[in-house]
Amino acid sequence: MSDVYDIHIKGGTVVDGTRAPRRIADVWIKDGKIAQIGGEAPGAAKQEIDATGKIVCPGFVDLHTHYDAQIHWDPYCTISGWHGVTTVVLGNCGFGFAPVKPEYQERSLLTMTRTEAIPYDCMKEGMPFTWETIPEYLDSLDAKPKGINCVHYMPTASLLTYVMGLEAAKTREANPTERKELKRLLNEGMDAGLVGFSIQRLGENSTQADFDGTPMVTDTMSDAEVLNLAEVLHERGDGNVQITQATGDIKTDMQFLETLAAATGRPVLHNAIAPTRKNARVHRRSLDWLN
Repeated sequence: MSDVYDIHIKGGTVVDGTRAPRRIADVWIKDGKIAQIGGEAPGAAKQEIDATGKIVCPGFVDLHTHYDAQIHWDPYCTISGWHGVTTVVLGNCGFGFAPVKPEYQERSLLTMTRTEAIPYDCMKEGMPFTWETIPEYLDSLDAKPKGINCVHYMPTASLLTYVMGLEAAKTREANPTERKELKRLLNEGMDAGLVGFSIQRLGENSTQADFDGTPMVTDTMSDAEVLNLAEVLHERGDGNVQITQATGDIKTDMQFLETLAAATGRPVLHNAIAPTRKNARVHRRSLDWLN
């Protein structure tokens, strides 16, 4: 007896992302995965979609977004969902809404009004804060109807504030007990589904300041704190790091990326390369360094 498939996408023009020429082919999906592209029909399907005259291609992954609030009231993460994006990555730059203690919920909203220009009233109305920990937060996201997939980093600003308190996180390094707790919570979060951790490393003179004009937690945290978290990824052999950095010292920045990659043994996603009129080919320097 032939297998029964969930979906048969029929007659579409397949562009598969491998640089192979586009071609008209049918696609069969089973258990949420592509089971076959082209060829003879492997079996019947519960649902048939006529894609004649349409492009059939893999969904795009938007690697750097700040839909952390918006996803709570916009299931398509507009505008990414309008442009073929089927997965968004949340928790970038060390910013997010979990873990969070009740006394810092309001402050997390105020921070996002400045750093990401998210309207306060929208967040106040749309953010239920039915969570405190990362596992609770991820359960909350899972429970929401969504038209898009999402994955999440551990936002280090939220993590350090949760463990140390906001003022301490901005003014001193974590003590040994706090460092142990930071690692424990990152492990707990990754066990629950996080894909790693994120940081913003712009230095204390960054123009991307907190709501009250003070530096962001991630801009004052020491490199030692980052490398403490890197040990978690190294020990697990899992996850990756997202880092936005521009301290003004390009040589030191690149050296830190190398140190971070070596410490984790995992991929490091570096954002962003920003060409300007005065330095229109700055991306070449980064590519040469990478090679």
